[in-house]
Amino acid sequence: MGFPIKTIQVDNGPEFVNDDDKTGKDSALEKAAKQLEMELRRIRPYSPWQNGKVERSHHEDGKTLYKQKVFTSEEELLVQVAKGERRYNKTAKACLGFKNSNQVISEYCSKCSICLDD
Repeated sequence: MGFPIKTIQVDNGPEFVNDDDKTGKDSALEKAAKQLEMELRRIRPYSPWQNGKVERSHHEDGKTLYKQKVFTSEEELLVQVAKGERRYNKTAKACLGFKNSNQVISEYCSKCSICLDD
């Protein structure tokens, strides 16, 4: 996006961070964040509302993707997720002034001379 990412907010899931009382080792994300000089900010345990946008996204993914189909392979899952992302990014949203995500990104990039491939 033309600017460095300084902070990533995560919940306390083991896919993101390791607990010091269980292990002294960093997770893969913690290692990558340190290497890239990014801060990992944890939400309070058992407080999903602190990560509302992510939780809402997971809820929508569940409704539109995972509850509608049984995937027979990882490849099939990846194809369907990609289709869902394209559909989502073409859908107008009130919070974006009734534009879709692709339009907002295009406008942003045209103002700051950043060129992104499709």
